[in-house]
Amino acid sequence: MPADNLTERHLLLFGTIIQWFARYERLMAEITASLARIDPTAVALMTRGLSFEDKRRAFLNILRYRKVEIGQYDRICEYLRVPHGLSALRDNIVHSTWTASREPNLVQPDWVLDLPPSVQPSLGGTDAELIEGAEDKVGYTLDDLAEAARTLGANYAAFADYARELRPTAPH
Repeated sequence: MPADNLTERHLLLFGTIIQWFARYERLMAEITASLARIDPTAVALMTRGLSFEDKRRAFLNILRYRKVEIGQYDRICEYLRVPHGLSALRDNIVHSTWTASREPNLVQPDWVLDLPPSVQPSLGGTDAELIEGAEDKVGYTLDDLAEAARTLGANYAAFADYARELRPTAPH
């Protein structure tokens, strides 16, 4: 993609989205460490080679292993639905170069440029609301990216508050 198609605002939003995912990962590591009674850095070191989705699954598994109350487990799962639904966007930000879409004011990962009409990227969950089918819309406006960042941030704040209720030493 020519550098002039990606604006500083795109890059700022990409960075903001990635930083929210890093915060979710850190919070999950700190809760896991608390449950396992180990240092959060040890959890981070053990899981650093895992994808966000793998870390999320490992975290949920440790919650079940430690027999966290079902109501608490369900609420934590709800908080993790937002980043889970946006993980395809996160992966595209991290692993793709971006280009202008055929649609005006959209950018998209460059790998989706010439997909045959019958092939669509797999985009489940919340991400499916941001990206429709390949024939309709495959790309993100600045507003889409800003909304993803806002949603991740607001949900993270609520999740961190809930974690502090469960464990008073949770980070901010």
